[in-house]
Amino acid sequence: WLRNMHDWMISKKRYWGLALPIYEGRACGHFEVIGSREQLRERAVEGWEAFEGHSPHRPWVDAVKIRCARCGETVSRIQDVGNPWLDAGIVPFSTLVDPASGQVSYLTDQRYWRDWYPADFITEAFPGQYRNWFYSLLVMSTVLERREPFGVCLGHAQVRDESGREMHKSSGNMIEFNEGADRMGVDVMRWLYVVQNPALTVNFGYGAADDVRRRFLIPLWNVYSFFVTYANLERADVAVMVRTPPPLGLLDRWILSRLHRTVATLRERLDDYDPAGGARPVERFVDDLSNWYVRRSRRRFWKSEDDADKRAAYFTLYQVLRTLTQALAPLMPFVTEVIYQNLVRTIEADAPLSVHLSDYPLPEA
Repeated sequence: WLRNMHDWMISKKRYWGLALPIYEGRACGHFEVIGSREQLRERAVEGWEAFEGHSPHRPWVDAVKIRCARCGETVSRIQDVGNPWLDAGIVPFSTLVDPASGQVSYLTDQRYWRDWYPADFITEAFPGQYRNWFYSLLVMSTVLERREPFGVCLGHAQVRDESGREMHKSSGNMIEFNEGADRMGVDVMRWLYVVQNPALTVNFGYGAADDVRRRFLIPLWNVYSFFVTYANLERADVAVMVRTPPPLGLLDRWILSRLHRTVATLRERLDDYDPAGGARPVERFVDDLSNWYVRRSRRRFWKSEDDADKRAAYFTLYQVLRTLTQALAPLMPFVTEVIYQNLVRTIEADAPLSVHLSDYPLPEA
């Protein structure tokens, strides 16, 4: 692909964007590229007062005029702005500010900048980005640093509506983010993407979101709700029950084994930048947890007497909910935080303040 790249149109006929600092003499055809704000101030013959103190965008920068070095004509900046992907390609060098100095780190001593470069991971829909963002990143980094700008790049397929059509405002099938977040919930929205094979188009919409809610989120929430309901009715101290493992039954050992195999898979898949490969086993685990473990353990929680079997059930289900909440936190950050605060923080006074401040779980052998 790089061998076959030809000249690239770096400009756009738009109003807002990276104002290209190119000044062209209409009479003689001579043009100059201004390299800095300081150079522009030195060359300005008109309009500097209107620009000073503003960002180098339209309309302020367009007020500045310079004198053509060849014919002496007063000339303006060309009206084009830069292709946004050209602008995006220079971001790794242009935006990282050193907190100690307040300056763009790459343009100063670069010590802070080098702690963060290159990026570990970037992602963008792949159609077109080979010749746009991915390409501009590679070019900028090759020119400035002669090295790769990122370690891993995930190019994924497109997002379309539920029927597979492209979403456009003019077609009436576009879902604005705030509307979608309010109606389907942000964690449901995230899970739609998490379980998606990135090589296939996402058919996005409220029907797909409802399927996620019914298939995965509601069963997970129902298991949590089941535990909380019976823990609140329990006369014994549940915090003591879940602290020390009693003798566990076969069903308890089975679900804990399933839990740790699932956590191991999720860690492995996330380390390989494959969230879908980890999320689908989580869905199967929650189905087993809800339809096998909880359904077959209900009577153990209903018991009035305090015996080892009931203690084993409480201990096991709490460990499962605690560990699963921590494992799911990067993928469903809001639901897991609610469960963690209401469950773990209530039972464990010394637990980290947030699920997102706790360690990611390690699977037991």
